Amino acid sequence: MAKKLYIFGIGGTGSRVLKAFTMLLASGCKLENDFDTVIPIIIDPDTSNGDLNRTKDILRLYQEIRNQIQQPDDFYKQEIKTINELANNSAVINPEYFQFKLEGVEQSTFGQYIGFDSQSHDFKKSKDDKNFIRLLYSDSNLKSDLNVGFKGNPNMGSIVLNQFTNSENFRKFGQTFNDGDAVFIINSIFGGTGAAGFPLLLKNLRGNDQLPHHEKIKDSQIGGITYLPYFALNKQDEVNSESFEEKAKIALDYYNRTIIDKNQINTLYFIGNKGNTKHFEYSVGGKEQKNDAHFLEMAGALAILDFCKNINKISNTTQIKEFGIENTTENISFNDLNIENNKEVSAPLTKFKLYTEYLKKGLPKSLNVSRWTKSNIKLVKGSKNSILDKNYFNSSEYKIQIEAFNKHFEDWLKEMGENKPAFNPYNIVDWDNALNLLKGNEPKGNKSFKVLDKENCKLIDDSSIKSSIEKKHTTLIKLFSKSTENVLNKRNLLIR
Repeated sequence: MAKKLYIFGIGGTGSRVLKAFTMLLASGCKLENDFDTVIPIIIDPDTSNGDLNRTKDILRLYQEIRNQIQQPDDFYKQEIKTINELANNSAVINPEYFQFKLEGVEQSTFGQYIGFDSQSHDFKKSKDDKNFIRLLYSDSNLKSDLNVGFKGNPNMGSIVLNQFTNSENFRKFGQTFNDGDAVFIINSIFGGTGAAGFPLLLKNLRGNDQLPHHEKIKDSQIGGITYLPYFALNKQDEVNSESFEEKAKIALDYYNRTIIDKNQINTLYFIGNKGNTKHFEYSVGGKEQKNDAHFLEMAGALAILDFCKNINKISNTTQIKEFGIENTTENISFNDLNIENNKEVSAPLTKFKLYTEYLKKGLPKSLNVSRWTKSNIKLVKGSKNSILDKNYFNSSEYKIQIEAFNKHFEDWLKEMGENKPAFNPYNIVDWDNALNLLKGNEPKGNKSFKVLDKENCKLIDDSSIKSSIEKKHTTLIKLFSKSTENVLNKRNLLIR
């Protein structure tokens, strides 16, 4: 039975983990146990946040590319949809539908949002009292601009985020939820949006009887990953990274009492990094908040795969899992992961990495030279043109979809490689040493892109990589998923 996985990404950390997860799906990672559709849902009041908007763009490109592949079976195999597509049976791709919007936060301070300014100073003659509100919130809280989120203040976030559970978007989520569907929640415990949003969301999933299909949602399998502090900021101001650990301890105590001890979630993953870490550029939010990708965010994506893989083994008692690597190192490679994680991601990512490297560095030398890219070659009966000729590679669809997504993938790997701890399992390659891609694994024989060219020439006539209908990216994606597999397998560069 086909099932859906709803992934709620709360705050900046939620967006970054969703980005990493999308990269794994593009490379061919697949959810097990018949989860055929992923529905990402981003909850973040900071609508101009750089991390959020980059993730929405990546999700949009993934959808656009996948829609141009007939029956994807490797790269881009997993289907991604928005709540709007499901609820309205619509095929419209709009990245804004990945985000649950919060009403009343734009151009508003927290004080304005809760009606503080309209309350009375005279506690004797009035039913309301500003002084009572001041006992709960500081002046900086009340004057805080909600456009950029909650600046690490979950006491503010819990008030504002409470509205989304009564929103039209949340109602549509309930409408589309069916038997066998599951939920996964991503949050950080040391900030404002994630720390507040996670228990609030979970409470409504388990106890909001006004939600459509409430009984199905209440009894569904719910997993989540909570991030402990894993980065610092290069200065301390409204957001103070020196307080992250103390905030995490307080929130953990609350989670233990209200979530874990009461078995409100089936599987809860914890991850963090207390050691050497990179100091990110300070930003309270907005477009300037565009943190570099971190290995721990990819580890969070692995938690999603693990949750689906083991969903039939889940009990009614909350199971706690932590992520760890096999070797203590500041430069993580595939061999530092446990065997299961290594097998899950090393082969797909290496294939996709070779594919993107070829299109960037190999294609310019081969286009209209190698047989699989040349026009006037009779590849298919009745046709005198290669499907993947210069017209295809010069097309707007290739430029604004394939090249754009591959650039995001390249940036994602580069940022992880420059972070602390670093994840950089690949060498820098060029035409002549392309197959010397994996660090510590130098293959024998010809290492140039020519090997991949030859494999493409062998496969280009295969009818299984062609589309019977107009799906522009079918041949490219299916060709390279097979050719990279064959080339890397022959040189024992894939771990299965």
